[in-house]
Amino acid sequence: MKFFVTRNAQRYGPYSLEELRREVLANFFRPDHFASTDEGRTWRQIHTLPGIGPLDFAVEVQPAENLLLIRYRGHVRASVVAQCAREVEKALSRLTPGFMLLVDFTDLEAMDLDCAPPLEKIMQLCNDHGIQAVVRVIPDPRCDIGLRIMSYFHYGPEVFIATCHTLDEARETLARVSCRVLQPSGGSSPSDSE
Repeated sequence: MKFFVTRNAQRYGPYSLEELRREVLANFFRPDHFASTDEGRTWRQIHTLPGIGPLDFAVEVQPAENLLLIRYRGHVRASVVAQCAREVEKALSRLTPGFMLLVDFTDLEAMDLDCAPPLEKIMQLCNDHGIQAVVRVIPDPRCDIGLRIMSYFHYGPEVFIATCHTLDEARETLARVSCRVLQPSGGSSPSDSE
């Protein structure tokens, strides 16, 4: 099935369902933009499309880089993070110990306080699977939602942790980390990196 999308009186497409989902997660389209599957005869908001899946988070595995990517967008509630934790648990089976995690909070507007327990579960799952590095994209460090403190309790001292302002900066950091083997004492503590 192919989708056409209207935005600012312009028509885009066709997109597969997965391509459309990626465009929403990349903020090219918003969940409240309209899409059509019948050449424009009828239109529905993207977030109501069957099979579109969650648009407030994405979990992606890049096996060649041994990388787990998590993105959050909009106002995120605990039920969303709990669903994300289930996706992360499945995704970890496709990664090997020593994997890296990139978490992109660029498009996060708000995260409810009761998201802490499922976030901690994600951290623990990653730690149990042998995570090597965590790089977070938080454009405004003052908007850190307590991740720095939670990191003290859920990641071992050997896990490299960094907070970046942009996705490009995060990817550069990951490239540097992947080019070297971290010594047992070579990781940085959250206070060193954040």
